[in-house]
Amino acid sequence: MLTDKRSPGPVDRVHFLWIFEEKSNTLRGAAHSASAYTQEKWSWIKGAVREKDLLVLLCSLLRSVPMNVLVWATTFGADLWSFTKYLDQKSGVTVKVVMDDPDRFRRQGVHELYPLDADLIERRFWHHGLGIPGFDADITIMDNRTPFLRTSPKALMLWHGFGWKGPDSEEDLWWLHRSLRRTWGDAREPNADFVWQCFGPWDKKHRTEVSGVHPANCRLLGAASHDDLRTPMDRSRAQPYYPFDIADTPTVLVAPTWHYGEVFQHWGTDQDLFDRLVRRIGQHGANVILRLHDSYRFDRSYRAMLDDLARRYDHVMLKYKDRYPDNYLDLQVADALVTNYSSIANLFYATGRPTIHVYPVTDADEAFMSRTYTFAGVLESEVESARHIWKLPPEEHGGLLAHDFDALLAQTDQALDAPDCCRSTAQAFLNEHMLGADGRNCERIWETVQALVENRTPTPIPPENPKSRTSLEP
Repeated sequence: MLTDKRSPGPVDRVHFLWIFEEKSNTLRGAAHSASAYTQEKWSWIKGAVREKDLLVLLCSLLRSVPMNVLVWATTFGADLWSFTKYLDQKSGVTVKVVMDDPDRFRRQGVHELYPLDADLIERRFWHHGLGIPGFDADITIMDNRTPFLRTSPKALMLWHGFGWKGPDSEEDLWWLHRSLRRTWGDAREPNADFVWQCFGPWDKKHRTEVSGVHPANCRLLGAASHDDLRTPMDRSRAQPYYPFDIADTPTVLVAPTWHYGEVFQHWGTDQDLFDRLVRRIGQHGANVILRLHDSYRFDRSYRAMLDDLARRYDHVMLKYKDRYPDNYLDLQVADALVTNYSSIANLFYATGRPTIHVYPVTDADEAFMSRTYTFAGVLESEVESARHIWKLPPEEHGGLLAHDFDALLAQTDQALDAPDCCRSTAQAFLNEHMLGADGRNCERIWETVQALVENRTPTPIPPENPKSRTSLEP
């Protein structure tokens, strides 16, 4: 049911459908024939807009009907969090988030500073088959895994990051493809009940040619979190969540991926080189947020080494994803990022601040040990070459690239001394691969959600920059 503050009462979808489908083809005829409406309501409608714009108004109202959205979160953060926050502002949209340990998320600074109206619900086994009892979801939005059974008529995959590592082939994603066939149907064939969000043209090319998703199921939508990250926050608001000054002191976020093993093992040892890196950053009077994946993915001795590092240096804060699931505040307060090609880099680019990329292996053509996390725990396997697992070449990036540790130290100096050194490079990457981060990605995703639920073709929202605009298909 729709209500406008200026209207004498609610305007419902059934009446508008009746006007469109059963009555006169002219706007004036439609208005006169809608006997179910009072003259008072029609006077408000006709007085609020010009008659020639009435059809646009009616179409808009038809697209603004109430909707129930179920968010099925493997990791509730980044794009999934940003889009949920966007939906929170939509009238008539009810959102419920099924996730693991919602109380832990509620304790995060991001939830205290940006509280959500959406219900955060602890995942239970029955949710896999029933969804949320009493909640008739129109669409389920996921970031990685699916529920065991179908929980709504439609589904959207809002993937949890656009990174360099792959290959994410159809064989690699066999479990996900099997789960989709069991729930919303085969993603490898045109599927009117399912959409896979792509960050840009390169991501779509990879998803269709390597991951096995049919092009008809893909939409170029960018990253929802870019809409938030492109606007700096008042850092003083985040101060209570850090042990050092982040409002007036520079901060470097060190956020490596864990898939290559130790971050610096091809240059030395992490124990030695992490120590040298944080000391160098400290010489600038800057802080370090050392953010890693889930703690249980690392062995005990490695965690002990990092714990010792954080104890010895007051300007270092150690975070693991399973203990601090949100990274939004870290991205907002950081003046620079150091990473060995974690997908967090593609989020940070939207800030325009420097990103230093650690080349993750000695040589792209040499074999190395890659790590993945499975139901049985951490699995290490030898990969014949890094090129085999890169879906995007590491030379394609939006910042600086360090091939050795001395270069990393020099680039860290550069990033802190010249904070705008990577702004144009980052924007060029975003224009090429992620629709330019123009602040309208949540709008694009929302239009896709509405179109999917209403069984219609979505209306394209062209990016602002010409390079990205050419990649957006109608």
